[in-house]
Formats: sequence, structure tokens, C-alpha cells
Amino acid sequence: MKLLFIGHYKEGTGWSQAALNSIKALDSTDLDVVCRNIKLTNANPTIDPQILGLEMKDLEDVDYCIQNVLPHHMVGTSKFKKNIAYFVSESNTLRHNGWLDNLRVMDEVWIPNYELKQMLLNDGIEESKIRVVPYAFDILKYSRKYPKINFYDKKNTFKFYYIGELNDRKNIESIIRCFHSEFENYEPVSLVLKVKRHGISSGDLEKYMTNLSKSVKEELRIYKNTEDYLPEIVIANNISDDDIQVLHNTCDCFVGPTHGEGWSIPAFEAMAYGKTPICSNEGGPKDFIDANNKSTGWLVNGVKDICTHSDPAFPELFTGREEWFHPSESEIKKAMRFYYENKDNIDRSAGLSRAECFSYSNIGQLIMEILNDK
Repeated sequence: MKLLFIGHYKEGTGWSQAALNSIKALDSTDLDVVCRNIKLTNANPTIDPQILGLEMKDLEDVDYCIQNVLPHHMVGTSKFKKNIAYFVSESNTLRHNGWLDNLRVMDEVWIPNYELKQMLLNDGIEESKIRVVPYAFDILKYSRKYPKINFYDKKNTFKFYYIGELNDRKNIESIIRCFHSEFENYEPVSLVLKVKRHGISSGDLEKYMTNLSKSVKEELRIYKNTEDYLPEIVIANNISDDDIQVLHNTCDCFVGPTHGEGWSIPAFEAMAYGKTPICSNEGGPKDFIDANNKSTGWLVNGVKDICTHSDPAFPELFTGREEWFHPSESEIKKAMRFYYENKDNIDRSAGLSRAECFSYSNIGQLIMEILNDK
């Protein structure tokens, strides 16, 4: 069987990395896989030889097609046995934009988590068309040995950390607020924030984070001067994937209580390294963190409120017609304190055991079962 995978996998983003991993999961099966990139930006990341080899294959006699692209780029066709949309979203409804129409012309809609399946059902997509296909990962990567970053940390602090985009949905302000509200300035803890945003220089990102931190501390009013709070360690420059793995290895507890996630690769990787991710009980993390095992992470409860996203990727998304998740800051603080005080009592192997469920081979096998399901 021959399969064509079309995706935006050369953008250097988390979404692109997920697409590359999906291709490798497909290539781990007996499928004859060919892939094509749809360019969105001027990004030009290094692509490994395995993917380049699949791009060299011809498009003759393709049986299945997976379109892992933005919905308005999806094309309906009867040319294939199955014409499949792989769709990822953090919205709680698509009723107010045109994406539902794009999804309806596809034979099937694959999504990475069960919460997104319920959203599509609520929006009127037939259940027979929806398949949950989680993100796939190179599990061997998480058993490799990586060095640690020298932060000139004389106190050998316990390091909470975040890796990801800088936007309203990521709720970084809440991370800063919870950290400084929970811990006194004499406690041996640190907060490391690795942020990025397309089109903004590292210098401007650092200035933004400095101003955001100062604003949060002024509103907290715990200390008279903002200089009396523990300083954050901000990493705003672009770093390689290997350096991201080094950062995971250096730090102790990932904090990502966002307003919604299709998956969250940084949180998943933190779990695989035994770094006990603290995530919102919403979207992707619900499908990989074991809620009954705190050694795999902590799912923070919360409520749905009106969405107030000031900087979405598309103007028709995340408007006030939608709701998004507001995690409890009281519970975020409780989780941070728990992992700090129980740092020597966590089973650091539990996260990797859980992550193995999402290996290339396991997700590849799931895909084969779905493709063979008539």
C-alpha cells in the first residue's frame, strides 16, 4: 500500500516536528510512504535524510493520502481509497469559521486527542469519520545521556521550567505569578523560561519578559521592591533540538498550565525524562499523563471561561465566541510545592514507561489498523 503524506513539516515549529514524527511512524510500517511539504514561511530547518529520501519518491499509484495541513489548504478528492485530514486545534468550537466545511469534504478526520474528538462531534462531524491518532515519538531519544547547562547556580536550586511559544494561550504570566506567590525568595528554587515567537528577535523577547515579570511582581506586592523577588532565567534565543533536550536534563519540573493544547511536545518530553509536567486538565496532556500516577505528571483542574486571546495566528480563531480553559492557580501552586518537597520520592522511570505507548512502532501499528478498517 502506498501513502502520500502532505504537511507543513519544514517550518521549525512544534507542529512541524509532530508532522515529521508522524511520517516516521508511517515509515516504520509496511506502507510505501512518500511525503511532500507545503511551505508556509521562509524557515529552512535541517531535514534528516530519512525524510529527504521519502520526498524523492514518485506519486504514482498512491492508495491513501493524509493532509496534515491548515484546514483551508485541505482538498477533497475521490482519487484515493481514503483522503484523510490530520487536524489539530486548541479551539473548543469551529462553528464560527469555515474550517468545518473543509473537514467535511474529507473521508476521515484524524485528531491527536479525545477532547478534540468530542469538540468535532459537538460541531456536527459524524463519529464514523473521526479517528484518534496520538502524536508519535522517537522513544530511544529519551534514554540518551545529555549534559547539563551551567547556570552558575551556587545554591543548586530546584528548577521549574517552561519551553514553548510566547502567546496568550500559553498562560506564561500565570506560571510567573504562581512561582513567586508560592516560594519565598530565600528558598532554593529557580524558574527557567525558554520562549520563542516567530518574527520577534531574541532581544525584544527578553525585554518583553523583563517587563512582564516586573508587572507581575508589582501586582503581587509580596516584597517592597521587585528586585527582592527571585529572578527568572530567560532563554530567548533560538536553540537546537539537542539543546532543548539538554535543557530538559538540566531542569527538574516542567510547568505548562495553558488554556488548551492539541498535545504539547515539551510537556510530553518532560514526562519522558521524568520531569513531572504540571499541565492543564485539558486537551492532549489528558491523553498521555496518567492522572493516577503523580510520577508521570499533574493535571490541574479549572473552569471554562470566555476566550480573550489578543494575538491568535488567525483572526477568526479564539474570539469571544469561544471558551478556553482557565487552570486553578491555587492547584498549580500546590503541584509546584508537591514536586519540590517530594523531589526524592518520584519514580523518574514512570514517565518513560508511559511515553513508550506513543512510540513510532505503536502509533504506526494503530495507523495500519485504521487504514485497514473498511
